[in-house]
Amino acid sequence: MEKLQAKALEMRRKLDDTTAAMQELGRENQSLQIKQSQSLTRKWTEDHEVINCMSCGKGFSVTIRRHHCRHCGNIYCAECSGRNALTPSSKKPVRVCDTCFDELQG
Repeated sequence: MEKLQAKALEMRRKLDDTTAAMQELGRENQSLQIKQSQSLTRKWTEDHEVINCMSCGKGFSVTIRRHHCRHCGNIYCAECSGRNALTPSSKKPVRVCDTCFDELQG
């Protein structure tokens, strides 16, 4: 009888551990779905819509070029978008702004 009670207790612990793991995976799945949805709804900013860097405010000119962040789609100067990172939609590192770089590395 004691062996059965011990076995039942062990099984209850395994069930509780499995249930907790499934709940954690569910939360992680939901978080990933939200991130994917956000990345799919990001809009590629048109060049004519922006005259200054969207980070530092530097004005674009013949010598200060516009660069799109491949993650958020906004436009930045070379200094504010000089880093490369893997994005969910890329197979190799691509140009990203400093904010997205920090987000992608986090």
